[in-house]
Amino acid sequence: MSIAKDCGFDTAVLDKENLPVALVEVKTRPLGEQWRPWLLSQLKRTSCRATEFLMAIDPQSIQLFQVSGRQLSAPVAHLDTPEILSHYDPDFTSKRIFEPYLLTLVEAWLRDLAYHWKSPNPPGSEELKATGFLGRVEGGTTEPPGE
Repeated sequence: MSIAKDCGFDTAVLDKENLPVALVEVKTRPLGEQWRPWLLSQLKRTSCRATEFLMAIDPQSIQLFQVSGRQLSAPVAHLDTPEILSHYDPDFTSKRIFEPYLLTLVEAWLRDLAYHWKSPNPPGSEELKATGFLGRVEGGTTEPPGE
């Protein structure tokens, strides 16, 4: 069964041992400051396995939160979604984006961070390295679709 689906998230980032590092949620409407309360309520509603990070992504921003039990930090990284995802779709900012496509672009970026299929230094790498996230996902992947 899917770790992400069990926990009510869109996908999970797995390390090279296939252990969850982060749960990821994407929304096509910007949530800004509302991400943290939404993620906290999601954590409280679920009995999912421990994960170190939660990632919240909307068309404007990518926020990475660190998790400790059922507690959530302030964002430990804040990235610009158009800047990151335009690397995988140059027309990202000029078309209407739906959640399935946004999730596809996010998974492409996360896999690039894990095993550099497109870039030796994927966008956002330096910021994510400082949080410990990048080191955890090296050699990993995202949860396979439909599992």
